Amino acid sequence: MSENPSTLIVEVSVEDADPDELDKLTRQLRMEVNELEVESVEQVSAGPAAAGTKAVDMAALGQLAVTLAPSLVPPLFDLLKSWVERKPSTPVKITVKAGRKTTQIEYDPTRTSASDVEELVKALNRSMK
Repeated sequence: MSENPSTLIVEVSVEDADPDELDKLTRQLRMEVNELEVESVEQVSAGPAAAGTKAVDMAALGQLAVTLAPSLVPPLFDLLKSWVERKPSTPVKITVKAGRKTTQIEYDPTRTSASDVEELVKALNRSMK
């Protein structure tokens, strides 16, 4: 891959969701993002598990780290837009880390127009260069 990959943190945000529901939604989104042939998509770590538990690492519920080439940002947004529209009460926050720069946006289909999405994609592409 000739493009320098960047990592985006995609956060599924559901008002009044229980942890099981949020985990299920996050897993569904992860499977769909993986189909884009991104470099990687992993659940974000929330740090070490509490002492006395069997878990080694705690997952940050609702968060995925997606590493991808800049050319895959528009397809990722198309997927997120489609995914959120199928689950209209599920806004998605995206944090882009490119080098030392960090940008955060929120996509909520009830408040974000198609032209707003295009502008967000352009801004993300610029921040990743």
